[in-house]
Amino acid sequence: MSDVSEVSEPEPGERKASFFSRVMRFLLRFLIVVLLGGVFGVAIYFGVPTLYRSAIEPMQVNAQRIAELEEALNQVQTTSSRQVEQAGERLVEIEGRLAEQGEALAAMEAELEVVQTSLEDQRDRVSRLRNLVDRVEDLTYDMDKMVARVEMLESTLAEVELPAASIGRQLQLIRAMTLLTKARLWLVQDNLGLAAEEITTARNLLDEVIGAEQDGEDEVLDQIVERLDLALMDIRKTPIVAADELEIAWKLLVEVTKPASYLTIPSGEILYEEDNND
Repeated sequence: MSDVSEVSEPEPGERKASFFSRVMRFLLRFLIVVLLGGVFGVAIYFGVPTLYRSAIEPMQVNAQRIAELEEALNQVQTTSSRQVEQAGERLVEIEGRLAEQGEALAAMEAELEVVQTSLEDQRDRVSRLRNLVDRVEDLTYDMDKMVARVEMLESTLAEVELPAASIGRQLQLIRAMTLLTKARLWLVQDNLGLAAEEITTARNLLDEVIGAEQDGEDEVLDQIVERLDLALMDIRKTPIVAADELEIAWKLLVEVTKPASYLTIPSGEILYEEDNND
């Protein structure tokens, strides 16, 4: 037991060396800690601003720019929405104007159709007026011929002594021809009632003349009466046909009132000795 206790106890010199080594290790550790603290402090002093400038500040700038971009985008969206609304309102207004223009165009087309119809009516009226003028000219020419016939008859009566009955017959025929001329004028003026009255009066007058001594004229007068009957039948429904029948009767009556004589053949056709070119 005594041997073990002797071996474990250090000597005084070893104790001093061990104490000195512990002090040196402590100082060395303290120096390392101080150096590390200084290095860490220097790193913090110089590294934090650099880190702020290189990492944190750009991130803040980027975040600010992103916020600005978001705000600008919101403004653009708001402006775009307003523009879209305004464009929609303008589109509705344009559609309304187009509808109004369409209605105005339809009204103008309707007015144009009315004008075209009016023009066509005016053309028809002008055409009818021209036909009326032509018919009036024809009637004027026929009246001139009738006046010439009357003058010729007066001249013949002055030169030749005829029986009173023959003279009265000629005067009745001339009166009937005058009535037919008036009837033709009434037809030109579309006055069918007065035209029918004149035709009826002329027909009754010819009935009184038919049956006299001049048998050759009676055949022609019968033809004239037939034409007048046809004219009276057609005057209400087809005035144009009635006018044609009346014109034929008038021309036959003109031939009858000629002072020249005529011949009658069995077929009933009349051959005149003069004035065949009329």
